[in-house]
Amino acid sequence: MRLKNTVTGLISLLLISLCGSVLAQSWPDRPVKVIVPYAAGGGVDPVARLVSLKLADIWKQPVVVENKAGGSGTIGANFVAKAPSDGLTILMSATAEVVINQHFMQKMTYNPDADLKPVTLLVKLPFVLVTNPSKPYSTAAELIAYAKKNPNTVTYASSGPGTAQHLSAVMLEEQANIKLIHVPYKGVAPSVSDLLAGHVDIGFAGLPTALPHIQSGALKALGLSSKTPSIAAPNIPPLAKTPGLQNFDLTQWFGVYVPSGTPNAISQKIQKDIVEVLKMPDVKEALEKQGAQPGNMTMAEFQAFSNSESKKFGAIVKSAKIDQN
Repeated sequence: MRLKNTVTGLISLLLISLCGSVLAQSWPDRPVKVIVPYAAGGGVDPVARLVSLKLADIWKQPVVVENKAGGSGTIGANFVAKAPSDGLTILMSATAEVVINQHFMQKMTYNPDADLKPVTLLVKLPFVLVTNPSKPYSTAAELIAYAKKNPNTVTYASSGPGTAQHLSAVMLEEQANIKLIHVPYKGVAPSVSDLLAGHVDIGFAGLPTALPHIQSGALKALGLSSKTPSIAAPNIPPLAKTPGLQNFDLTQWFGVYVPSGTPNAISQKIQKDIVEVLKMPDVKEALEKQGAQPGNMTMAEFQAFSNSESKKFGAIVKSAKIDQN
């Protein structure tokens, strides 16, 4: 009897494996929808459109990018979380809606950990700490020294409370033991506009956004938020090279998620094909020119990475005492 049960179990596992393989081979049999939880034109949107264009060639099906902006990314993420688990609705996300918002938003309509399955990393993208050329500091060390001599006078811009830009500045305050004044804006564009005008002293901005202004001399770069230099801006030193900031390492990243019930065979196919796209020479070159580092993570690696990032951002949110009802 025991042998019979063992054989039956093995046959069942084999059938499940074969069904999964057949399912993956026939998928997708319809158009695929890629949800970007932000407005068109910036952030994750151009990366999603570049990757989706290549995926359409591989999958021989239309891959349509839809922007569902609002709620710091939660509207689009919730749409994917509640979508059918057939792999035909994919989330290409930034950090907030998958690893940050749950730590300070009290009324979320989805649980990122339970409702979304991590598939793979798209890119890592460092922030750059910038200031107006009129300000009396040209390095991170000079900024820290100035802020210590003049506590609660240096202002910093962010694209809103709880955003990665805000949390980067909170990390800077903690590690450098300085006190700054937060000036939140409703988005990246107005914050950068006031940095250019000198109305606010410093701010973290995505490298692709800030780099043209740095190159033109309209902004000064004080350091990168990542521990490693960027190919797109090799002359900008990491903040971690500054005494007191040796542990500073915070990068923006974009990732791929599907509804949690999506079969593993389909999820693994999506992961494999996206990594293949990210390795294409023209895609790799286009991303690196923007200062983005293409990903190459397995599902297990990206799951561990997402968990680690959630813990890191959760600790920063707690330290910053951010709360939103």
